[in-house]
Amino acid sequence: MKKTELSKTETTADSSRKKAKKILIIIILSIVGVMAVLGIASVIIDTVTKNDKKEFEVDYNFYPADYEENIFENERYLALIAEEFIKYTDSATNVTVGIDKESAYEQGIEVQFIVDMLYDAINGDHEAYNARFSDTYYEDHLPKERFTMQKIYDVNITYVSSEKISDGNYTKSIYCIEYKIYENNGTFRRDIGDGSKKQYFTLSTYSDGTILVDGVSTVNIAKK
Repeated sequence: MKKTELSKTETTADSSRKKAKKILIIIILSIVGVMAVLGIASVIIDTVTKNDKKEFEVDYNFYPADYEENIFENERYLALIAEEFIKYTDSATNVTVGIDKESAYEQGIEVQFIVDMLYDAINGDHEAYNARFSDTYYEDHLPKERFTMQKIYDVNITYVSSEKISDGNYTKSIYCIEYKIYENNGTFRRDIGDGSKKQYFTLSTYSDGTILVDGVSTVNIAKK
């Protein structure tokens, strides 16, 4: 083989090695990029999960807590609940009706359950409130500590969806609940001030009529 032919062969080999090296570098950079994206995604998922497992707290200026106060003697609060202060919307029909503690059952046992749960908070009954949550919920959450009577008003309950769980013989439903707390003192909720945030409650309704809350997810955007 002539010298020129050897030179061409060497040049071709060098070119092949350079191309292979470039391809290897591109592959390595791609792997590093994918790992970085996965790492960021992991952090985001972990943050979302943690926020879902605990109440998202903001440093609001809360009112002093008075455990002896009877909120039904507060004229300003009574004015806020003088009429039907609870609205129920069925997303399937998009019909909204005003309800109260006595008429809630007309919309079904799950709506009655939710209204009764809200009245647990209104009455300052933390034991009754905590009893409405399942063991599944308490795997990632602590029971509510003692709280005062809550001046809850401007309540909106919306039916979102439901699914029959055949292997467990129960129905899993989701409701969106939103309300305000007049003169919020932070003993019940520390994630809102004078506004509100939507909360999605997952309910499990069993064949014997038992209803338990399995999960609560809060939309961490305050609404005035």
